[in-house]
Formats: sequence, structure tokens, C-alpha cells
Amino acid sequence: MTEAADISKKKIKVAQHSLYAAVVITLIKLLAAYFSGSLGVLSEVFNSAIDIFVCLVTILSIKYSSRPPDIDHNYGHEKVESFSALFQVFILFLTCSYIIYEAINRLFINKDIEIKVNIWIFLALIISMVIDFIRARILRKVAAETKSNALEADALHFSSDILSSGVVIIGLILVYLDISKTADTIAALVVSGIIIYMGFKLSKKSIDSLMDRVPAGLYEKVKYETLLIKGVEDIKSYRIRSSGSKIYIDMVILISRLVPFSKAHDIMDSVEKKITELIENADVVIHSEPVETKNETINDKIRMTVNEYGLKCHDIYSHKIDNEIYSELHIEVDKTNDLTKAHSMITEIEEKIKKEIDVISHLKIHIDEPSEIVFDTKDITKDSHEIIRKVYNTLSECSDVISSSDIQVISTNGKIRISLNCVFNYIHSFDEVHDIVTVLESKIYLNLKENYPKLSNVIIHAEPSNK
Repeated sequence: MTEAADISKKKIKVAQHSLYAAVVITLIKLLAAYFSGSLGVLSEVFNSAIDIFVCLVTILSIKYSSRPPDIDHNYGHEKVESFSALFQVFILFLTCSYIIYEAINRLFINKDIEIKVNIWIFLALIISMVIDFIRARILRKVAAETKSNALEADALHFSSDILSSGVVIIGLILVYLDISKTADTIAALVVSGIIIYMGFKLSKKSIDSLMDRVPAGLYEKVKYETLLIKGVEDIKSYRIRSSGSKIYIDMVILISRLVPFSKAHDIMDSVEKKITELIENADVVIHSEPVETKNETINDKIRMTVNEYGLKCHDIYSHKIDNEIYSELHIEVDKTNDLTKAHSMITEIEEKIKKEIDVISHLKIHIDEPSEIVFDTKDITKDSHEIIRKVYNTLSECSDVISSSDIQVISTNGKIRISLNCVFNYIHSFDEVHDIVTVLESKIYLNLKENYPKLSNVIIHAEPSNK
């Protein structure tokens, strides 16, 4: 059996017990009203008789509300419990109308109606109060556990029965002691007032549920806790609605456009987890949108602009001379092999970069072939003795190179590429080694380019020496 089915079974069981109690109490009060002629007791009979009908409505509404969501009711059927509560209020108001009418009649028209008060009347009301107290307590507990509006309405209803029975007892005592002949009638009016007050209170809560009113302070609390989560830049929009025991939250958060998709998904998971910790039985849907942040560098902005065209870029370099910003980058073009078309595409990107990043004064773009294309490659290292010799000669001229290894020469799509490892003294900083490697790659390239025009590039992998 599922958790939802367990909850539904628990709610129906306690509602059925409440129904049995309502029948017993109504019979007791009916006998008391018959033998006393008390309007106050009669009002209690009506009140308890309606409890029977209310309990039946509650049981039916709980059974219907426990149905799972379907194609016509995506959020389930739990709001029917709020309709049930409103229906209870409507019936209570009708009862009060009759009691008020009869009270006015006894106060101003039929003033000589005799009220017979004895110990059995008091005993009947006290027994009813005890039963009401027990079932109201049980109903309130189960309502809190299951978040049931219908059971909470019943608990509130029966709590008011205890108070109204107490008022009737006071009225009967005043009549019995001959202190006031109208005390019973006035007690009936007080009971009606209590019922009307409780009814308005219950109806407001039910209407709030039907109108998706957000519980006080919940909106601000969820927003505050969400913005504390690392990676959430802001909240674009979000909505909260309730349906029975569940709280539904739809939220759109803003995440830096530099954050990878997988990381953005982790951030959304963190938001969802936090909200479910704050709200029990919450159903959360989180959507994210990329946003430009103040922490983006010029190079970040350039990369994002290029990516908007579905292209990749690398080796982005920006520097400042006097008050002018110079930027350079390589863009990989894979949509055409036509130079004119490629140049036209790059020109369009260049104009957009300058327009969106107006601090850039000068921009140079190198058109590159795509890096992700896998070409058929042939290892020609064994047949490249002259190339390897010249590489070693160039390396020997650099005192910063401690040793070299793994020289590989390959032919890719008609172009020659050279790669090798070089060991440098560990005392050098990263910037120093980078500068040395850049110079070495250029020297090797220039020394070989004349005799090997198909040479495309030289790559040196730098490694630190042992201490």
C-alpha cells in the first residue's frame, strides 16, 4: 500500500469514528431537549444532527480527494475538502438562522414557554461535551498529520460544540435557580453567535485554500533561502499554490551563463532540496535561465558572443595599451571551406563583439579550422630523421631545457604536426616556462617551415624537473 493510500485510510477511519460519536451525541441531546423544552438544548440537537450530515460529507470528500492526479486534474483532487468545509459552513448558517428566529419568537412573542430542568439534562450535555472533547482532539491530531482541511474543519466544529454546550449549561443553571427566565434563550443566541464566528473563520480558511493563498511569510522565506544558495544569481519569477496537503512551487532562477549545464543542473537540485527541507510535502519545479553577471571578464564576454553563433574560439588574449583595449582570438569555422564565406561570417561576429563589448578598441580574429574534426592521421616519426635532428638542434640552443623526449611527427590531412615533451627546472614560474615554450615553438617552426611548407604547428608539453 502506498503512503497516499495509508493517509487516506487513516483519514477515513477517524472520520467514521467521528460519525458514530455524532449519532450517539445527537440521540442523547434529542432526549434531553424533548424532556426539557429548552431552546438552548434544542439548538444543540440541531448542531449535533448536522454533525452527522457533516461527517458523511467529510467521508465522501476524503474518499474523492484521495484520488491520484489524472489528465483532467493535474494537481489531484484534494481541494474538494475545502468545498466540503464551505458546505459545512453553509449548513451551520442555516441552522443558526432557525435558532435565532426561534429565540426572537420566545423573547418577544411566546414568552410563557416552560423549561423543565433536571439532573438528566445536565448529565446528557456533560457526556456530549466529553465525547466532543475526545473526538475533536483525535481529529485535530490526524488533521495536522495528514494536512486535511476537511478533518480540521470537523475538529474546529466539534471544539465549538464543547463551548456551545457549556454556554447552554450556564443558561439552564440560571433558569433552574430562577435567576433569569430568558437565560436559556439568550444562551441559544450565544451558541448561534459562536457557530457563526467559527463558520466565518472556517470559510475564510477554505476560501484561502481554493484561491491558492500563500501561507503568511512562506513566500519571503523561500525566496530568502533560495538566494543564499551558491550559484543562484537571482530569482526571475516564482509561484506558490496549495492543493490539500501539498504545496506546489514553480520557480525560475537565474544562473551565470558561464556555468556549464551539468553544474547548473546541480544548482537547481540544491534549490529543490532546500525548499523540500523548508516545506514538508512540497512539489517543486525549478527552471533556470542564463544571465550575464558582473564577474565576467572581457574574454568571457567574447567567448559567449562567439558561442551564440554556434562556433568555438580559443587563445583569447586581451591587453591594455594606454587607455585602449586590444583583443585577439582564434575562431574555429566548420560550416564552410569557402574563405569568402568564412571571412563574411567572422566579420559579422567581429562587429557584434565590438557593439556588445564597447570597451574593446581593437579586435583581431584568426580564422582556424575546427579542432574537433577527427582526421585520418599517419605517424611519420620513423621517416622524419631530418626533422627530429633540427628539433634537437634548436632545443640544444636553449639552456633552460634540461631534457626532451617523446618527439612525434604526424601527417594529418596533408599537414605536418610535431609534438614533444620538455623538462624545465622546477624553480621557473608558470609564466616563465610559458614564455620559453612559446619562443621554442616559434623557433622550431621557422627553422623547418622553409624545407617543410606543409608544417602546421609545433606543440611542446612542459614538465617540471625533480627537486
